[in-house]
Amino acid sequence: MDARTKRLILFAACIGACLNPLVASMIILAMPEVGGAFAVPARDLGWLSLIFILANAIFLVPASRLSDLIGYKRSYLLGAAVVAAACGLSVFAPTYPVLLLLRVLAACGTSFLMITGLAILSRVYPPHERGAAFGVHTAMVYIGASAGPVFGGFLIGLFGWRAVFLVMVPLAVAAAIPMWKFFRDEIRIPSDGPFDIRGTILYAVAMFCTMYGLSTLPDPLSAGLTILGVLMMAVFVRYELHVPSPVLHVKLFFTNRRFACSSYAALLNYGCTYGSVFFVSLYLQSVGSLTAVQAGMIVFFQPLIQAIMTPIAGKLSDRIDPRYIVTVGMVLSGSGVLLLSGLDLAADLHYIAVTQVFIGLGSALFSAPNTNAIMGAVPEDEYSTASGIVAVMRQAGMIISMAVCMSAISTIYVGGTDMLGPAMYPQFLQALRISMIFCAGFAVVGVLFSWFRGDAGEK
Repeated sequence: MDARTKRLILFAACIGACLNPLVASMIILAMPEVGGAFAVPARDLGWLSLIFILANAIFLVPASRLSDLIGYKRSYLLGAAVVAAACGLSVFAPTYPVLLLLRVLAACGTSFLMITGLAILSRVYPPHERGAAFGVHTAMVYIGASAGPVFGGFLIGLFGWRAVFLVMVPLAVAAAIPMWKFFRDEIRIPSDGPFDIRGTILYAVAMFCTMYGLSTLPDPLSAGLTILGVLMMAVFVRYELHVPSPVLHVKLFFTNRRFACSSYAALLNYGCTYGSVFFVSLYLQSVGSLTAVQAGMIVFFQPLIQAIMTPIAGKLSDRIDPRYIVTVGMVLSGSGVLLLSGLDLAADLHYIAVTQVFIGLGSALFSAPNTNAIMGAVPEDEYSTASGIVAVMRQAGMIISMAVCMSAISTIYVGGTDMLGPAMYPQFLQALRISMIFCAGFAVVGVLFSWFRGDAGEK
């Protein structure tokens, strides 16, 4: 395959990678308008975001197995078509429950895009070029996540909330056309048996209980649901180990040390860093007395550095064993999060900017090289499984990070963000410190997994 064709396929995969965070984040600023349009109480509006994240986490694993069976290219095009249809129909949603159902359908579509995008790039690019491609691909995820709220706010201000769904349709088409035209070979992985329906149901129930329980902490019922989900996940793993054609090849975690350690490191890295954005945004607009726009400019340091440095880090991982780059990235991320625990009532914007640089650079050095290590640790017939696990670890890490932060701010000290006034700032800062120290602890454990994963080529 010539260089131009590979770049066009990379372009298509990057648009597909960007769609998931855009669909997830652009709706945030539209929630008030959606609530007014459908007469939905504020407590129920959070489902617009939560149901997408939950559905995405649930669909990722069965999507990885289905893409093996029906082919990577067909799965990618199917995902783009589902996203376009779901978002296009959302413009005409007659009721709020219908809109939520279409959000679930869109999550299903983006799951196929996330899975097959990385799997296709792993086939198109040889090992010595893969890191650079993964770097660009990962940078587009960061760009989508950071640009989503800004782009969404612009569209909502001009055209209303339906515009955030309508704009997804041409983007999905743009993701599909280059892949349809230039990726001409279909790739299927033969199966030893039928699709694992029981395993899929077990995984869906376990993931729903775990992720929903974590995302709604500190409610006592949520804690019980989380424990039930973890137990169900253990049952799922045991079941999958004895199935001839499992929906998820969990044996990789027991037989491939490099893959397992890299996957756990991904979970811990996102668990370390994701919640820091939430706390910094609250801190700047409360203790720092900044407007949302001013706070956004400071928080934007982090995704900006990630978008710039991730492709460079990915390319570097083609020449240097990724474990060295990833370990340095984990140390920088953990250091930036730990520095946030030193914030006090005298808001120092330069200090906060430095923490964002640390976290942004650390995340950039971690993400693409770690993805390169995961994909390089498995044979070609496991590419879809590996890319699915990359995405699942990202989603799970984000929810774990937010669970830590919300538990602290809602229960341990403050009692709820609605009460966050000057009288509560000392308690808020205590919650921030405890949360950031706890999240930095994820990075400490992550460093161990990163460093002791083994050398490149080792299983």
